[in-house]
This record gives sequence, C-alpha cells and structure tokens, in this order.
Amino acid sequence: MTPTSTSVAHALDLADARHWTHRPPRAPAARIRHLLRTQDTEALAHRLFAYPAALTRWADGDTNTLSPSQAALLEREILRAWLTHVRYNAHQRILDHHGCVAVQLEARFTYTTAHGEFDDPRLHHLTEELPLPHARALFEAHHHNADEDRLRRILADGIGEAYFFHGLASDQQQAAITINDLHSIRFHY
Repeated sequence: MTPTSTSVAHALDLADARHWTHRPPRAPAARIRHLLRTQDTEALAHRLFAYPAALTRWADGDTNTLSPSQAALLEREILRAWLTHVRYNAHQRILDHHGCVAVQLEARFTYTTAHGEFDDPRLHHLTEELPLPHARALFEAHHHNADEDRLRRILADGIGEAYFFHGLASDQQQAAITINDLHSIRFHY
C-alpha cells in the first residue's frame, strides 16, 4: 500500500519512488553527502533547519545532534532529490503514452462561481484520473520546484474537470475549485 501524505509535492515524490531503479542511502551521513553533492549547502541547511557546519558534521558521520524532526526532513529531501532523471523519464513515458495519473484524496473544497464563493463543509473522498493536460502541468510544475499552493491549484483544476464538471458543457463550467483542507493524498501511476 502506497503511503499517504498531506502535501501534493510529497505525494508525487512517494509515487515516483515506485519507478526508482535502486534505493537511496539509508544512513543519515550518506544521505547528507549525496544531498551536498547535488545542492547548495546554505539552501539545504535552511530546509533542514540546521547550520551549514552541522551538515558538515553529519556528513562526516557525527549525527548525534540530528533531531527526529530534522531526520524526517532529511527523509523528504532525499526522496525529492533521488534519481531525478529516472523520475523525469517515467513522467515523460506516462504522458507520451497517455498513461493514467490517478489521484486519491480526502479534502474539503471551496467553489468560486459568478455568484460568489462557497465553502463545502463535507470531506470528499475522491479517486479520479487527472486529465492529461493537468497531469502534464502538475509534473512540469513539480520538476521546476513549484510551491505547494501552485501544485494544489493545478490539482484542483484537474479534479474540477475530472469530477465536479465532468459531463457539463464548457459554457456551464464557470466555477473554480480550491482545495482548502487536504487530509490525505496519494497518486498512482
């Protein structure tokens, strides 16, 4: 069973892990060394809530000061940075062959129409296949390190087209969907 997330970016990274040709390093020191080879030290330190000197110590094997929350952030970083070329090639194959990019989520939505904005208090449990243009936009945005808000907007547009507006004439699709409370999300492709 694929793990779930409350972040679109992390859920994409978890789904991408199924396409890896080999696993990332497990030891924190090896993970830090890999990340330091491919990323700016200052930026990485900022994302891990650490000082650059701490990263150097951790890379040398002294991980005594690595907190559990920093270890979890390190797990996310290595998941995001591991085998990016394999991730990109898998996405291209999926898109070029009209593959299925399915999303399973639990969320609350806000609808914006010509008559105003409406919050729906219900928690929707949806499993939908994203339309190909939205899947392409989602992958491209993720490759360019788009922020979570941008990824949620793209996903909301795809869910709107696939579920909420499915079967409506284009002149009736005047509403916009916003994901305002994401409880869990999982991608399958």
